[in-house]
Amino acid sequence: MIRHLHPTDSPGLLRFGQSAGNSEVCNLTSALQGGPAKFSTVKYAGIALSPRAWQNCWVEAHRARIHSLVRAGTRSGPQAWEITELYTRRSNPGMALDLFEQISVPAGGAGAHRIFTRTVANSDTAEYARHAGYRSAYVEAVFRAPSSQSAFEKLGIPDHALSLRQFHESDIPSLFRMYNEVTPLDVRMKLGQTSQEWYAGIEKLGRGTKQWVLELPDRNIGALVRRHSSRAQHTFDIQWSSIAGSELHGLVAAALAESGNLPVSVAVPEFNPALSHLLVTLGFQQIGEYEVMVKPLAQAVEETKGAFAAIG
Repeated sequence: MIRHLHPTDSPGLLRFGQSAGNSEVCNLTSALQGGPAKFSTVKYAGIALSPRAWQNCWVEAHRARIHSLVRAGTRSGPQAWEITELYTRRSNPGMALDLFEQISVPAGGAGAHRIFTRTVANSDTAEYARHAGYRSAYVEAVFRAPSSQSAFEKLGIPDHALSLRQFHESDIPSLFRMYNEVTPLDVRMKLGQTSQEWYAGIEKLGRGTKQWVLELPDRNIGALVRRHSSRAQHTFDIQWSSIAGSELHGLVAAALAESGNLPVSVAVPEFNPALSHLLVTLGFQQIGEYEVMVKPLAQAVEETKGAFAAIG
């Protein structure tokens, strides 16, 4: 059975690091940076010493020997959890199946309605996840260009053609309507069917992500543009309604704004081929393909109080 990582696990982490490979899964941020990360003993030794951090980290261990490790927690709200890293010994990758199954217990106990994970498409790990009750929500491709400035120039837009404003929480109902319009039904059934569940499952590009919306004349939202820049790269994400489809070039220009001349990466779901095709014309190349998977979690039913059965 899994248990929380503890400060006393530091020696075990050192030994585990010698036999662990890359993570079997990754979150959106890692996918945009090139894929699942290699196990870092220093990183997890630091997590083991932080009570706040190790609460989101579990290990499968026996007599101080760590066999596998999983890190998981909420996405944007408590209803949606995500497995962000999962490590096994290279000699026993099948341990991933046990972790996929066992992590559902603390997630459900914390009130999560579903738990997500991201695996390399067509991998053994995806099969382990399926055996543990996860189902594919969609496949996404990650595209990368060496220069955001070069990509922007190929758009042929001299200045920002669109007037966007900052996102406000009051925009959520309108964004949810847009999401329902453009997202296939089978995907919506897995990602959340209420605005609260959907918003809880939104992934973050990183701390300090800037969010902008295209407001239509009828006050509804036509598009959402999210962008994030670090010292190493620029990333962005675009969601748009059918009525704003003609503005895709301008939306990409807005997404590339204030990015300097950094490498730029973007993940595109399979149901948005228009964006994939545009990115290729701008010099982006596909560097990875991932399967976003989700498992629904059973919800505890509150005990009925004060109920009496009639007799006679």
